[in-house]
Amino acid sequence: MEQTSITKKLYLTLGFALLGAVLALAFPGEMTYETFAAPVNALGQALRGLSLSGTGGNIAAWAITLVVSLLPLLPFLLLRRKRKAAEDWVLLLLIPQLFALIYYAVNPTLIDSLAAPFLPVGQLGVILATAVTWLVLAFLRAMAEAPGERLAAAVGVLLTGCAFLLAFGAGANQAAAWGAAVDSVRAGNTGDTAFTAFMLAVLGVLRAAPYLLGAAALLWGGRLVEAAGRDPFSRDTAQLCDRTALACRMAAQAAVILALTVNLLQLATFSLLVKVDFQVELNLLPLALAGAMFLLSRWMRQGLALREDNDSII
Repeated sequence: MEQTSITKKLYLTLGFALLGAVLALAFPGEMTYETFAAPVNALGQALRGLSLSGTGGNIAAWAITLVVSLLPLLPFLLLRRKRKAAEDWVLLLLIPQLFALIYYAVNPTLIDSLAAPFLPVGQLGVILATAVTWLVLAFLRAMAEAPGERLAAAVGVLLTGCAFLLAFGAGANQAAAWGAAVDSVRAGNTGDTAFTAFMLAVLGVLRAAPYLLGAAALLWGGRLVEAAGRDPFSRDTAQLCDRTALACRMAAQAAVILALTVNLLQLATFSLLVKVDFQVELNLLPLALAGAMFLLSRWMRQGLALREDNDSII
């Protein structure tokens, strides 16, 4: 059952990497401030048109503005009804932020600044930062107040989510880099660039692989934490410690070997390529993740051995 669970998560990790790559290739355009400001500006124009349509339209526009602005009250009132935690009051900061976002989108001429076009993006960034701040603070409080088994389960979910996010980012980043490199090659060369494009794709996969291995290390670490939360001194946990240590060690070894392979492949096919990208790189993040999980599993294994020795003496 454990092996099946890990296998499914590994496939999901690959799926997130492919999803990131597909999205990066499907939407290759660069994101600008207009991209993020466009929905806000469109909402502002729609509400302004509604407001100018008459008294009824003006009342409706104000009603929509107030309803959207007061949406943060829902989680604030529904969560922890008896006693509010300190971080819950952060939600109330979203009310004036949402109101200002909509109000200035409807009345952009009130902004007396040369940077007025950038204001919606800045406001969205502050709103997102406020929401993330509340989520992180609430999550930390939940972990601090949770019993051991629930805490282990929460950390396992967190590590799994980080693994999926790491894989998604690696796939998107390498796919976007490949698309930009291929466009550059085709724009600067009139000959056959198919082999170079193929090799750039291979190199992109190899450069994404260390991050996928780091994600796999996170998955194994999450599984180990969940098992230790249920029964930290069981035989199954000890065996899982050994498997996790082996998987993390192989991930760290493969990461550095793949980094070397990228340059060796370019050197071997140098005469056939119209674009090369030699890099002396060491992907520290996957190595750090794999190393941390390796140390964690080894420490837990030593703790289990010590417990068994104490039980045998007693």
